Amino acid sequence: MANDGVSLTLTAGRVHGLLGENGCGKSTLIKILSGVQSPDSGEILHKGKAIALSSPSAASAAGVATVYQEFSLIPEASVAENIFMGRHPLRFGGFVDWARIDREAEKILSELALDIDVHAKVGSLSVAEQQLVEVAKALAQDAELLILDEPTTALGKEEVETLLDFLRRMAGRGVAILYISHRLDEVVALVDDFTIMKDGRVVSSPGQTPKDVESIVSTMIGTALEDQFPKEDNATEEVVLEARGLRTRHRVRDASFTLRRGEVLGLGGVIGAGRTEIARAVFGVDRLLSGEIIVDGRPLRMRNPTDAIRAGIALVPENRKSEGLFFNFAAGPNITAANIAGVAPGLLFSHRRERQVTQDYIAQLDITKSAATKAVNLISGGNQQKVLIARWLFRDAQVVIFDEPTQGIDVGARLAVYRLINRLTKAGKSVILISSAHDELLGMSDRVALVHHGVITDVRPVADVSPADLVSASETEHVSDRTESDPL
Repeated sequence: MANDGVSLTLTAGRVHGLLGENGCGKSTLIKILSGVQSPDSGEILHKGKAIALSSPSAASAAGVATVYQEFSLIPEASVAENIFMGRHPLRFGGFVDWARIDREAEKILSELALDIDVHAKVGSLSVAEQQLVEVAKALAQDAELLILDEPTTALGKEEVETLLDFLRRMAGRGVAILYISHRLDEVVALVDDFTIMKDGRVVSSPGQTPKDVESIVSTMIGTALEDQFPKEDNATEEVVLEARGLRTRHRVRDASFTLRRGEVLGLGGVIGAGRTEIARAVFGVDRLLSGEIIVDGRPLRMRNPTDAIRAGIALVPENRKSEGLFFNFAAGPNITAANIAGVAPGLLFSHRRERQVTQDYIAQLDITKSAATKAVNLISGGNQQKVLIARWLFRDAQVVIFDEPTQGIDVGARLAVYRLINRLTKAGKSVILISSAHDELLGMSDRVALVHHGVITDVRPVADVSPADLVSASETEHVSDRTESDPL
């Protein structure tokens, strides 16, 4: 989305929020301020003087550091090497001063309260840890302006608080911060001023919209948000899937639960509790060392995801970019990938049938029409998520696992995902929901399974679960004596 007459004032020592739905023009503005893209008109003033940010290096020289939503890390390099990539300090003789790099990297990580080994390969870190290394990399530049684009999408509650506290300290030192996030609760808690964009234009400048979530959402999407989580009650008592004592080599130690037809079962806990690993076990990504999965009363022999798909189980993964979508293809091949037989009557693949299926789901799910011809890496995160959901609708999956389904998408797209979850459960499908946003998990679940170190410690109706329960359940080694056969 092109910018049209956008004006923005960033002040030393203040945090400025840049808000708006996907496609509103935020990314274009970030690219201009970061030297990636040049404006067709207008000017950028630095301390009252016009400057040209003609390249990323020019922006860096002017004191601008940017943390993009997409990682720019080298997996095989160490944490310290990544933090100082391209800016390695040298010692006498022109040799890289590796000892200094390690010391400086340790200092920055200490300021962020991060317990990460500076010698560890970045590729060995969790997604959340990699996100924090990206932040550390930008901080190492001693920037006057720090731009952060969705920096908390992969972070848990405690890590988010750590980052926000650090940003407050950075602002206290006189750094200007431009903060972009779809998590409006953290925006309200952090920013001093905010600008809202829509269709490439500024629709609300600082002071024009009250600093509360409801007002911001109303300005962003043009209508009042009466119900943030439009949950429908479609759960029945019929058990469609049961997990008994699941254990894998990847954190899952004892996972037992039942899933009912039309139900949304939330997996609650902090990042690292084992929620994603339970999902991977149910979908056949990680091999079971013990335990069993029963679908419609029959034990499932689970060797790989193909077995799970044949049994009617689907996974919308946490990282749709590396694990969910074929980014060099348009929507069509992505939607039909799990059900080739549906577009290949007889022995011949029907491109006409695939085009028809694609158009049907674009219309049904309100996916951008350009997805029919554009590679999915060129459409918004919300549209990408809908393409993934369309894949499993076309496959007619009976159990859909959503792992952080609204991560990195705007409020309008989140509502669309919630309505799709309602559509699934109304049709008799069942959903397992993983979300680090406690309000989302509690707002869209019927029951919540509390997860701690790969163990499901309790399963409760959502009305009996509070945000404090989700945190405390991950801080105790206690395993409830209640079983799923007990009345809830």
